[in-house]
Amino acid sequence: MCGIDVTVVTESADLPTVKEVSLDASCPVCGTAGLRMRSMALEIPYFGGALQTTILCGACGFRHGDVLLTNEGSPTRHRLRVRGSQDLSARVVRSSSCTVRVPELGAVMEPSMRSEAFISNAEGVLRRFRDILGFLARNSDSEARRRAARKSLDTLQAMIDGRQPFTLVLEDPSGNSAILHEGATVHALSERAASKLKRNAFTMELRPDAPRARASR
Repeated sequence: MCGIDVTVVTESADLPTVKEVSLDASCPVCGTAGLRMRSMALEIPYFGGALQTTILCGACGFRHGDVLLTNEGSPTRHRLRVRGSQDLSARVVRSSSCTVRVPELGAVMEPSMRSEAFISNAEGVLRRFRDILGFLARNSDSEARRRAARKSLDTLQAMIDGRQPFTLVLEDPSGNSAILHEGATVHALSERAASKLKRNAFTMELRPDAPRARASR
């Protein structure tokens, strides 16, 4: 995959420069040639330089975003105990290869070809889970699963409101994800542990009878 032309989309003293490149590649969804990639250099506090990229297909609307760190690290696990509303603003950098877990919900967000990177905060991550749970509450294939999703939505709202503590875990085999908060812990993942992380599915595991971690302060 290689670029054949470069266009500067925005350039000003106040905004980062966004560059657009035409790629010699076909869309993985519709097969149409002529993908475009937009990129923007970022400086993430406490984390260093990064490149935010978005690949776009003008034919079918396919898009894929990612955040690439200038200095790619080893596989890592970041963990934060969110004990109240003051911790909900913790900055979260999630690459497209990262698995996100909230054990108290029994919820796992896993990467896929179409999963996108994002830069958000702990509350924003919960809101992404809420969107998925809302879909499951309406469209799961059994009443038991729909009931479990509705129950989890109540728990999730209490977390968003800062009334219930929870654990946020990021596991990334590329080392391109992080939780930027003084209370967050970082541990290296072994190659064996990293190899067990899913890289080809986007799922929300929600089993009515599955044991869940207890929230603690």
